[in-house]
Amino acid sequence: MLRPVYLHQRGLAGLVSWDPAPHEPAETPELAGGGPTAAVVYLHAVAARSVATCRDPSAAKGVAMNTPTPIWSAGGHRLLSLRVLVPLALLAYACVFGLYTLQRDVAVREQQVEEHARQDVTLRMTHLQGTLEYLLRTGQLEALREMISYLGSSPDLRVGLLLDDQGIVLASTRLPLIGQPARLAWPELASPEATARMKAAQERMSGDVRVSEDGSRVVGYCPINLGAGLHEARWGFLYLQHDLSQLKAAQRYRAERAALRSSLLLVLIAGLMGLFFHFALGRRVQRLETAARHLAGGRLNVRAGLRGVDELGTLGRAFDEMAERISQDQEALRRSEASFRTLIERTPDAIFVHREHTVLFANLAAVALLGHEREEELRGRKTEELLMPGEQDALAESSQSGAAREVRFRHRGGQQVLGEVVTFSVPFDGHPAVVSIARDITERKQVQEKLRSTDRMVSLGTLAAGVAHELNNPISYVLSNLRFAVDELGEQTASGTPLPTEQVQEVQQALREALEGGERMRNIVRDLRSFSRREDEGFGPVDIHAVLDSCSSLARSEIRHRAQLVKEYGEIPQVLGNESRLGQLFLNLLVNAAQAIPEGDAKANTVRLTTARAEAGWVVISVQDTGVGIPPENLQRLFKPFFTTKPVGVGTGLGLSICHGIVTAMGGRIEVSSEVGKGTTFRVLMPVAEKGSQATPGAKSS
Repeated sequence: MLRPVYLHQRGLAGLVSWDPAPHEPAETPELAGGGPTAAVVYLHAVAARSVATCRDPSAAKGVAMNTPTPIWSAGGHRLLSLRVLVPLALLAYACVFGLYTLQRDVAVREQQVEEHARQDVTLRMTHLQGTLEYLLRTGQLEALREMISYLGSSPDLRVGLLLDDQGIVLASTRLPLIGQPARLAWPELASPEATARMKAAQERMSGDVRVSEDGSRVVGYCPINLGAGLHEARWGFLYLQHDLSQLKAAQRYRAERAALRSSLLLVLIAGLMGLFFHFALGRRVQRLETAARHLAGGRLNVRAGLRGVDELGTLGRAFDEMAERISQDQEALRRSEASFRTLIERTPDAIFVHREHTVLFANLAAVALLGHEREEELRGRKTEELLMPGEQDALAESSQSGAAREVRFRHRGGQQVLGEVVTFSVPFDGHPAVVSIARDITERKQVQEKLRSTDRMVSLGTLAAGVAHELNNPISYVLSNLRFAVDELGEQTASGTPLPTEQVQEVQQALREALEGGERMRNIVRDLRSFSRREDEGFGPVDIHAVLDSCSSLARSEIRHRAQLVKEYGEIPQVLGNESRLGQLFLNLLVNAAQAIPEGDAKANTVRLTTARAEAGWVVISVQDTGVGIPPENLQRLFKPFFTTKPVGVGTGLGLSICHGIVTAMGGRIEVSSEVGKGTTFRVLMPVAEKGSQATPGAKSS
């Protein structure tokens, strides 16, 4: 598997034209004005500009000469300096903080006023309720009116009314209202809300005190027992309305004074900070600014030389360290460019750099891969000319997550060269380009095909003795039955008498059994031929049940002394694959399943073949055994080449690796689960063939 190689922008450009000009210091452009901010802001540009100078030393002079001169005036520059910006920022913060504090303090104070007033009205009504009821019971109406009138001395009480059960004012803080109906004396009492609150207070037999929606007053209703009537007790109401406007105004005034004091304190701090920045930091920042200008101009030997333990001193030392590192990196970069170019030229993997389907650069390995002699023969050619038909867009698409893909290249001689390619984007010569790194895998593919063929033959060799036994049994009874028929017919011919009906039936039975034996041998030979043929390597619809039946027939001699073979076929469609390769896959899995079970107790063990539909568009085929199982530490290495736990001479370690390759090449996947002492299950998931294919009939047999 290839991995993307990091290609430095300057390194790639150097492969085409690499002629760095000597470093020439440039004149330092002077900026109008001056101040701390310019230096600090300027430092951000210095790092990027210095890195650009290191990557392209020939551009150092151009960078210095093309540096734009600031166009702001000296006065405008001072306004942007730290000594002005920091005090202004603190002043703005003081204003915002003052406004926020004022708004929050006013809201809190108003809430406290409302809560205090509500509690005061509640306590006053609770106290008055008992006193008023006593005066009413004793008939002291004048004393009652004097008590209500006395409430009017409170400056915050807007009105107080005592209403009888008919809604007539019995007593009031405003004497002219006595004797008038409530709706005329105080129109608010005629509203539906007031009526509902009085009714609710009477039902609860307790007062109801609330703050109005606009927060300007507190209104309370309290039921008063006026005495017994003819049939039931008479109830009136005490109504109090408390004005909050003056109390809230007083609290708002106090909040404004507190916010003003806080803001003035912050303004004083801002002024002191401005003086500090002006006198303590201005000169040092200006010195750092001058050094930054020189460094941006290409004079890499300039240092700020600031001292101190504060942040500015730390910044100066960091600036000097940066300048020293840039100087060292520039020299190191010059030395590494030659090594980098050699690395790209001599790497064994072919590297193509192309833009808009045109080759810009190719290394020696790329030249050799396509059978050319010089890089100039490939430069300027279209990428389509380097690829086989059908591969025109293979180099234009970036690889996903760095994964390699197979691409068929066209050799100079016309033959096909198979390459494993990784493609990604990279800047080249200042413009976006595409880099394709290819590795020749033609020989590897040939070796893999030989290994598959070898594994197929190894599997046949493993089954050779069993297949011979399978052929020997039908041959024996075919020959025996034919001899019997010849003997019976010979005796009849010698005696000249016809055979009895019973003997004729025996001869016919013997011939039918011989015919069955011949069919059995023909099926075994057909399965062997189907398994071993290689001429058909294309993909198409495959009846997976027929493949499984053929493989189980070949593996019968390997399984029957170890376990019982159980088939559980579901109704599944045909899968997309290659019949011969699928036969090799499942024969390998069946033989492995049989070899995982010790001989001697075939009735207690099973090898189970199961087919079913998986998620949409997939078919799952399971091969399950009740063998010894696979230890967890071996499961991760199970599909690696040459890994085997079998004794020497029993397995090559290639079977499961080739099975994995067969499944993935056909677009499927293979999974394994195992438990030591209980057995192993291999699950093969294959894609369903196109919709026009016929479904394989389901059956279940053992």
